[in-house]
Amino acid sequence: MNLVAAIVAVALAALFADPRLAATAPGAPGLQFQAVSQSQQAAASAGAMAVELSRLEAASDFEALYDLMHPGAKAVVPLEAVIGWYEAFFANQRTEPLTVTGVAFITWTWGVTGETYLNTAQVSFDQPYIENGVRTVQAGTVHLVETDAGWAWFFGASRAFVDEQIGRYLPGAYASFFPNPLDADVNGFWFRTMTANGGEYLPPAGVVGLDAPTLTGCGLADPAEAPAFYCTLDQTIYYDTGFRALVEERAGDFAWVSVVAHEWGHHIQTELGLFNSGPMRANDGTYAVTFELQADCLAGAYTQDAEARGWLDPGDIDEAILLTTAAGDPTGTTVDNPNAHGTSAQRVDAFLTGYQEGLTGCDLDLAA
Repeated sequence: MNLVAAIVAVALAALFADPRLAATAPGAPGLQFQAVSQSQQAAASAGAMAVELSRLEAASDFEALYDLMHPGAKAVVPLEAVIGWYEAFFANQRTEPLTVTGVAFITWTWGVTGETYLNTAQVSFDQPYIENGVRTVQAGTVHLVETDAGWAWFFGASRAFVDEQIGRYLPGAYASFFPNPLDADVNGFWFRTMTANGGEYLPPAGVVGLDAPTLTGCGLADPAEAPAFYCTLDQTIYYDTGFRALVEERAGDFAWVSVVAHEWGHHIQTELGLFNSGPMRANDGTYAVTFELQADCLAGAYTQDAEARGWLDPGDIDEAILLTTAAGDPTGTTVDNPNAHGTSAQRVDAFLTGYQEGLTGCDLDLAA
């Protein structure tokens, strides 16, 4: 008998020994059960999985714990975030395996993605914790969804919590590169998006403010001439610090975020190799208007996600549209101009397409 089967057997025995549950079981009082209903088997196996998850926590086997997460959760939550949170949580305390107190089957929505799951096992339990020699017991619940591999669990109850753990425990992709929380949030969006689609995500080398002409991978950059740009050769976003202050003062803080999100779109285009094939190239740091409008769309897709996570304040969308309108090309700019970004109407339309339709409206193949 393997470990999981043994746990199921023990859980079944405990389940039927509990008078609160036995009263609802089929059969006459005092008779030994000859068969177990399908729902009781499901309840027992879900309870057994909750016990197994608790055992792995107690053993500090967090990688094995991650392996038992639901595929939908793995697509959003990286291993490092889970391990980091557990190591911090158990830094000054330890736990013992929990005791299952009940199992109910419900329709449940995971707060991180908004995905709804039918026949979710809601397992109630009592969990012992020991800190400084003092043992306490806390009641809790865990939600499990059955997959082909068995019952699977979910990390976190909200997108904000998951984002916080990713930002805290993935310094290579978040905090150390992007101490500004607004920059880190744009980066977090692309990390989740790329990894959820099976791709590898490498963040930009940085977001760097300039207040004087500076030598970059794309040559000498004069902030007075290029208030914000992405250099494909050193994969860095550069901006004029004075321009940023002006935008935030006159248009608002999210107007500036939309600028950064646009430049981040160029980084994603570079990561996907869009500037290295086809007739449109941008390896010299300039972009064809098609790429610019796509970057506006990608900024809109980020904005849609930020709004869904509750990151936006009233008026933020208007701020982004105001700045995008002001950033349209002057009358007479031709489409073959290497600095063309699109007319005001084209740029606003591209941004709103991303905002309303998400990445599907941006003609971007994340598997490229």
